[in-house]
Amino acid sequence: MKVDVAFLPKDITQGDLSGTVCIVLDIFRATTSIVTAMANGCEAIIPVVSLEKAHEAAKKLGTVLMAGERKSIKIDGFDFGNSPFEFSSDKVKNQQIVMTTTNGTIAIHAATGAFYTLIGSFNNAEAVCRKAQAYGKNILIVCAGTDHTFSLEDSLCAGLLVEILSSSGQHKVELNDSARGAWVMYQAAKDHVVDVAIQSRNGQRLVELAKESEVEYCLRKNIVNVVPAYKDHRIVLTE
Repeated sequence: MKVDVAFLPKDITQGDLSGTVCIVLDIFRATTSIVTAMANGCEAIIPVVSLEKAHEAAKKLGTVLMAGERKSIKIDGFDFGNSPFEFSSDKVKNQQIVMTTTNGTIAIHAATGAFYTLIGSFNNAEAVCRKAQAYGKNILIVCAGTDHTFSLEDSLCAGLLVEILSSSGQHKVELNDSARGAWVMYQAAKDHVVDVAIQSRNGQRLVELAKESEVEYCLRKNIVNVVPAYKDHRIVLTE
């Protein structure tokens, strides 16, 4: 089993992903919020890449909630921004949500065509790795990045996933240099990951918005056991 890391969606070099399981990461905060919403009973999330597409999807679907941010700020008129704390059970249980974010939903769409596309985070790291390995396919970890540039927090989570995949013993794992690089970064930071990740561009942006508690939450490992998957233009829980 080969494990690769794309530090940005544009780094996905293989044209045919049909034999690959992708795990998409946008730690601050899209994929963390998606995992949280699904753990709290959300029926489905429809990720779209633009505000226009969000309104089109909402009109087509009828009764849905709207979630979205630009530069970490909630879009005016939407029900949610991009904070995992907003997606509580009393608000999202049995609901469908249309979501558009600056980086995360673009990364999810970049994995279109994969054998399976899973939504990962620190919060569900063990669970998403178990699910990815169960298919016996090559695995590509896709980092959303920040405004088309390298993202420290996504790369640290990629390194954590590489560590879990490599140590599970389920399959012989072959790492490329990107995967090894992510693993090395995570090993250097794992004992003080909050202190490291909060210095990232997105971490500092959230600090400026007085959201340090969200940073800490987004970096908590293995607190939920759910694995959302993107299929047929919707994110739902895997069985």
